Amino acid sequence: MKKAVKRLVALVVLLAIFAALWFIRFRGVTHEQIYDVVVAESTGIQDRIDLRAAALDQKLDRIEAKLDRLLGLADRPLPDNLQKVD
Repeated sequence: MKKAVKRLVALVVLLAIFAALWFIRFRGVTHEQIYDVVVAESTGIQDRIDLRAAALDQKLDRIEAKLDRLLGLADRPLPDNLQKVD
């Protein structure tokens, strides 16, 4: 009987050591690690969005300049002594 109890205690100790090692190895991800990854990813995404917005702003400025030139061409000068009606 004493031999069975000793084996049972040894088995429990081995299982406890195995469980402790398993917990240390696979304990999961900490809050700080998740936060760091989210911050890094969000800054990368924000940088890409800013670059695209700047490119769209430049394109819009070019389109506005072209429209202004077209409106300037379409705006005829009025004959003498005539005024534009608003």
